Amino acid sequence: MMEEKRAALVSTGGTIEMVPGPAGFQIRSPENGHNDVQLIDSGLLPGCEVEHFKLFALPSPQMTPSRMAELCRFVGDLRRTGRFDGIVVTHGTDTLEESAFLADISMGEGCPVVFTAAMRSSAELGVDGPRNIRAALLTATCPDFHNFGVAVVLNDEIHAACRVTKTYTSNVGSFASPGYGPIGYVDEDRVFLVNRPCWSLRLPPGDPVLDERVGLVRTAAGLGARELRFCVSQGDRAVVLEAFGRGNVPPDVANAVGEAHEAGVLVAVVSRCYVGRVLGVYGYVGGGSDLVARGAILAGDMHGHKLRLFLMAALGAGMGREEIAELMERL
Repeated sequence: MMEEKRAALVSTGGTIEMVPGPAGFQIRSPENGHNDVQLIDSGLLPGCEVEHFKLFALPSPQMTPSRMAELCRFVGDLRRTGRFDGIVVTHGTDTLEESAFLADISMGEGCPVVFTAAMRSSAELGVDGPRNIRAALLTATCPDFHNFGVAVVLNDEIHAACRVTKTYTSNVGSFASPGYGPIGYVDEDRVFLVNRPCWSLRLPPGDPVLDERVGLVRTAAGLGARELRFCVSQGDRAVVLEAFGRGNVPPDVANAVGEAHEAGVLVAVVSRCYVGRVLGVYGYVGGGSDLVARGAILAGDMHGHKLRLFLMAALGAGMGREEIAELMERL
């Protein structure tokens, strides 16, 4: 006889909790028939007792970094009770990858944590939420799923939080890990793990404390210098710069990088490409090696919006430029 599993399900809002309203889909409420049990009834697993915790009821664009940190602390508290074999977090898809990534870099050992969501509400044809919840519960309570870091499970695929991103505005197969692929699959009643995450970043143990003074600037032809200087003028301690290709920018952006470094602002460079790391290959003004000479840090193949959260957490933990640069060298 199989031992019964215990799982926590933490809900935060998103499409998985939405119903039609006068102006479009909206979060369920007591006034429009919300019932907490409806969220998980059809996703329950035989032999798995699920305890539901309703933390937020928000559309995912309203998930701020401070709320993401609060979610991490809440999940961390649940893990420390030792009561659960796994924890599943339901979340809106627009910012799910950011919340999952912050959880991944800030959580040490403990029961597995899996994020899931729905691309379609319960009122739409082909609703995917219940199946995604079931697959996430199955993954989170799988005995083999340990030391893989925080995962994201949708459409029967298991992705590492460090790599996954939303690639399609509406398709149920939206979540993917470009260049890397899933780390596993869910096939009805079984979990198959086929890969391990290629890299992971870990902050010192403890709940995340964020310093939100981190900007994000995306370059385009003739664009980026003004935006970078604005971030510096607003008191940001760090700026993530999404550069072209291997980590290259227009000459005026390179000048702004040098100015930021002289002002004591950390500039971390990533690529606006989906796949591949930045590297100091080009020596012309604005090339990757030129940016390094001007004081920038190259951040491997990280995505800019995730690196922004990492820098918030790193600065909040009291890490300095050299410590952060050392971590970036591993990517």
